[in-house]
Amino acid sequence: MVGRRPWLRERPEIGGRTGRGVDEPAVKIDVDEVVREYFDRIHRAALVLTGNPWDADDLAQETFLVLARQPERFSGRSRVFTWLYGILLNLERRERRRRSTRQRGLRVVSERQRDEGRCEVPAGDHLEVDEWRASLWGQVARLPDGQRQALVLRFSEGLTYEEIAQALEIPLGTVKSRLFHGLANLRKLMDEEGSRGEWMSGRPAEDVLRAAQSG
Repeated sequence: MVGRRPWLRERPEIGGRTGRGVDEPAVKIDVDEVVREYFDRIHRAALVLTGNPWDADDLAQETFLVLARQPERFSGRSRVFTWLYGILLNLERRERRRRSTRQRGLRVVSERQRDEGRCEVPAGDHLEVDEWRASLWGQVARLPDGQRQALVLRFSEGLTYEEIAQALEIPLGTVKSRLFHGLANLRKLMDEEGSRGEWMSGRPAEDVLRAAQSG
């Protein structure tokens, strides 16, 4: 049963039926409330994944556009933020693959003004793209998609194994496997290049660095 949230409301039944399975709750999302509660969280994950506030803005906004256009896609079987992460990761993976065919040049990170309709970049996130690429998260970005996304969800976003499984729609055992192999591969990259994650200080980077070094 889905717990009560300000953004989650029961959807009235029509003609005594919801059109859903008996174990699946009929729910309706308050889109505005979800945006207010989770936009910053989704934007932060997008920034860690891309290292570029411009791309993070686009991905976060596209994620919530999916919500606004197709709120019925949320079945209530998971927590709404894990569902949003799943949308974000699918969009980000698709964008990476599209860009790999075009070899788009990297852009230097700069602030976007709110009056341009963009999310203002937090002061702590003012990193140039080449600095991000040399950082710990830049090393994580070199890993295969599954390992990379699992590490970001676990160490940047603090999701549990169960929440990662929901977001990625994979078994719990696969989550553990991706994290294990992702940390092992990250450790190899760090050994090869001597990366210490100096450009991405703070607890999330320290946690993933500690986990990689302890293997």
